[in-house]
Amino acid sequence: MREKIVQLFVLAAFVGLVYFSIRFYSNELSVAFTYLAGGISVFVVLNLLLFDSRGTNSKVAWSALVLAFPLAGAVVYAVFGRDPRRRLMPKHVISETVKFITTMRHLGKEWDISEQLPEAKNIRNMTGFEALAGNKVDVLTNGDETFPAILEAIRHAEHHIHIQYYIFKDDEISKQIRDALIERAEANVHVRFLFDGLGSSSLPKSFLKPLRDAGGEAHAFDSIVSPWLTRTANLRNHRKMVVVDGHTGFTGGLNVGEEYRSNTPQFEVWRDTHIRMEGPAVRQLQEAFITDWIHATGAKSSLLDELKEPFRFEVYFPSKVHEANQMVQTVYGGPYNEERDVRDAMMEMIQSAEKSIWIASPYFVPDDEALAAIRVAARSGKDVRVIVPGKGDRAISFYGTNSYFKDLLSAGVKVFSYRDDSFIHAKVLLIDNVHAIVGTANFDVRSFRLNHELMTFLYNRTPAVEKIEIDFLHDFSESVPVSRERYEHRTFLKRIGESLARLLSPIL
Repeated sequence: MREKIVQLFVLAAFVGLVYFSIRFYSNELSVAFTYLAGGISVFVVLNLLLFDSRGTNSKVAWSALVLAFPLAGAVVYAVFGRDPRRRLMPKHVISETVKFITTMRHLGKEWDISEQLPEAKNIRNMTGFEALAGNKVDVLTNGDETFPAILEAIRHAEHHIHIQYYIFKDDEISKQIRDALIERAEANVHVRFLFDGLGSSSLPKSFLKPLRDAGGEAHAFDSIVSPWLTRTANLRNHRKMVVVDGHTGFTGGLNVGEEYRSNTPQFEVWRDTHIRMEGPAVRQLQEAFITDWIHATGAKSSLLDELKEPFRFEVYFPSKVHEANQMVQTVYGGPYNEERDVRDAMMEMIQSAEKSIWIASPYFVPDDEALAAIRVAARSGKDVRVIVPGKGDRAISFYGTNSYFKDLLSAGVKVFSYRDDSFIHAKVLLIDNVHAIVGTANFDVRSFRLNHELMTFLYNRTPAVEKIEIDFLHDFSESVPVSRERYEHRTFLKRIGESLARLLSPIL
């Protein structure tokens, strides 16, 4: 978030400098420049209002920015605000991606049990992702459970390790994971490491050099060529996942860094949720990784050649069923897709709730439809609870989240503010205490529309779902209920901050 704000200010300052330079040297040029800026701004706003399919909140926010800062706002919009679905991809990347996904859609039909649940069937029909049988899922609470499990899986890898993160720091836990990858690469295990070009932009080349020297591959997803001017800066890959030998997978809210182990002074506890899965459902994590790998490498990877050989394909997508036989469905999507599959799948589960909806999200900035669905559920008598941070890691996100309290409380939603010395980063939903959703997507417009995200749906009251319920109950006990009286008595400055954050949050 901070990087994008810096980019906005740099662009605005550049345009302002050009304007004042022209004004200093020529009044006539200054007038012409003013008319030109006004005309461009009007054109951009009309294009937004008439031809853009994004939500109303985003349209209003961008229109306000463009009209308030003529030309500068239009330049910022041209770089960060255009519809990502209009991005032109290389034809060979599109071709390889389509061929790979088409192949995947014809596999695993023997494990497809989507018909057993209306919700799973509807999600499959919307997104194409099946609910699969034959899995075992373990819920990993916080970094002290997650990182040891990931390290253990990496150290036992025999054929390949696929690892992908939005943020990968250069610190103690990061080096532990990197060194484990190096050890496996030196043992002739295929190691492929993917990181987001902006989220991990501070990761030095020297950190990755030992891994590459050992034979591992490492690539940035949409790398930031210039920190100041890039069209993809606002479209980030927010996924976090690890796949080992095609049969063990991890995903959830944790990136890699010491803060995710609660080892930094900013927060006493970093509360997060990850999952480990075994069985056919790992295929969907593997599919998501390989799709991103095709994009990041420009479809120039030996992995694609391997997948074209049937016996090697089986190594990456093994037919291995776990006796626990849990039902799992993973949905992934991003800004370049025509539909918002991750968001729509989450909405399907929310609208299917009969008794309760519990949501944990560090950033709660829903679009109009998602907010309406939650309010309707609460007004109809369902137990709807939302737990958000009591202390934010970013001011604009924190105030943006708080700006929705009035809408939630007035509908009967129970809002919980987590400990004010800690941070809750988990992205989890629990439906009727029977079904759960865990993954990388926040409950906000950015995750719904601008990020590449992934969410895993856990069906029926399995031990994993029971663990999620236990974690929710503990989190509620660690939180403070937000009352309407308490919210109405917030300071004037907080009210202003919330209003500005709510206006800007759809574009940030």
